[in-house]
Amino acid sequence: MKLFVSTVMLLTSLITAIPASDSIELTNGKSLSGNLAGRQSIYVVLAITEGQSEVEIRLKSDEIKRILFSDSSAKDEAIDRYAISDPYQVTTLLEKLVRKRLPYMDLLSHSDELLFAMLLESYIQSGRTVDALDRAKLWRTKLKTQEVVDQIDELQIIAAKNAGDLDEAIFYSKRWIDSGKPARETALPWSTLAEKSLNEGRIEEALWIALNPIVFTHPNTPRFLENAYEVAVFSAYQLDDFDYALQLYTDMKLRKLSWPIDSERANVLTKLEHLQITQTSRESHKDYSTSNPSTGLLKVVGAP
Repeated sequence: MKLFVSTVMLLTSLITAIPASDSIELTNGKSLSGNLAGRQSIYVVLAITEGQSEVEIRLKSDEIKRILFSDSSAKDEAIDRYAISDPYQVTTLLEKLVRKRLPYMDLLSHSDELLFAMLLESYIQSGRTVDALDRAKLWRTKLKTQEVVDQIDELQIIAAKNAGDLDEAIFYSKRWIDSGKPARETALPWSTLAEKSLNEGRIEEALWIALNPIVFTHPNTPRFLENAYEVAVFSAYQLDDFDYALQLYTDMKLRKLSWPIDSERANVLTKLEHLQITQTSRESHKDYSTSNPSTGLLKVVGAP
């Protein structure tokens, strides 16, 4: 699953400038064109050809408004291919684009920063989770756009889980929640912590944690919400609250979510379907399904 395809496609439509060479727009309104030659101490170096000679100009970061890279057409191609291609096909192109931008991470536009998150996800989908984790640690603190940093934070959780390092995944999940970020975009940190509590036998705690994104994001559907439902339904069933487990599963279907295909707990659905529910529970379920599906869950989670 590509996490950021809609953002990527939007950025593609907004990119119109395709400079033949690297270009630096200065804060004083002027513009310089040439070839970026890296960083020297606190300076960005731009090589400018004048006649038969080449002159290097050094600019301080606070003199620079933005950088337009000469590979804009390659960036457009990478963004287009990223939305539709196999990760193997786009990784090499993304690596080349990111490599050119590495010395200037504090000066990048949003679309240029997004390339870093795209490359990390490409690594994960290609099975290069260690590469994704290593580079995310280096890049996260150097990028300035909060949206991109949030994407990298989420990708770190995914990469750690895929690598089987649950302790690292828990660390990143706690960092997300402790920072006060809402579950508006992703339920992954909560579902990861809930999974840990469930595996360690703290079933009520697992239910409470999993319910937070379920209740407080309604009617929106953040990424990985189905994983939170999986833990919540299974936890309620383990607590012998079968009616509540069925209520949660009904809520999940009302939000047009599917049970995770890689779940090891799918057998609970068969058990729920064969439960003999009392007439009172059936009537209660009818009332629930025609109202706000999250209303009955607040008694467990509490106020936001």
